[in-house]
Amino acid sequence: MSTLIRLAVITDVHGNSLALEAVLHDIRRAAPDQVINLGDQVWGQVDPRGAYELQSQLAAIEVRGNNDEKPLLAADRIAAPDAAYRDWLLQHVSAEELKRLNSLPLTALAADGRVLAAHGTPTSAWDNLLWRLADDRLVPREDDEFAADLEQLDESVEVVVVGHTHRERIVRSGGRLLVNAGPVAWQQDGDPRARWTLLERRGADWHAEVRRVAYDWFSAAKQVAANRPVQPEEAAAHLVGVDQRP
Repeated sequence: MSTLIRLAVITDVHGNSLALEAVLHDIRRAAPDQVINLGDQVWGQVDPRGAYELQSQLAAIEVRGNNDEKPLLAADRIAAPDAAYRDWLLQHVSAEELKRLNSLPLTALAADGRVLAAHGTPTSAWDNLLWRLADDRLVPREDDEFAADLEQLDESVEVVVVGHTHRERIVRSGGRLLVNAGPVAWQQDGDPRARWTLLERRGADWHAEVRRVAYDWFSAAKQVAANRPVQPEEAAAHLVGVDQRP
């Protein structure tokens, strides 16, 4: 295997094809060896149809996000606002396509098993690996807090990359590089730029670079409104870079 490996990681597109197009343009310029998609592909109101089509053409390594599971939850497990959101989404993405996303694996390996990809943690698309909630805000987890989430991993895994929290973080722990990739859509830090992460293995060392890409978030907000969504407040989220997931 070549000593230089370059992987592009995207996550949490949430139906925002405009942000995704800008990210993909930047990725093409970087010319990685492989794209990894960490899930939550279409649960959003900018353009879920276009976002699905763009992602389905990437030939990416894909894993399942928690919002890829949500549309197929049983009626007694999904909250009423999410059920309405799901019904809206089905007008744009077919039930068969949503089933495909729901059937994606929880984890996947890349770079000959050296990189493990997951949405939340290696055991759950809903849990957080490098962050935890405290008083309704994200705070970093310490090594002893996330060690249990990694104890079953094969020793050959050198990098664990996740999404889900919509907040970047890069940690070296136990000889591994742990990366929380930034989201394509629905930012958490007030910066509306779309995100992706470049993973590089140079010789024996892995490095992660967070990339931030400007795009027309004003048009994204207008497109939400034009789509007559069930969650109209999402339009403002794209302008101010604040996560407003239902």
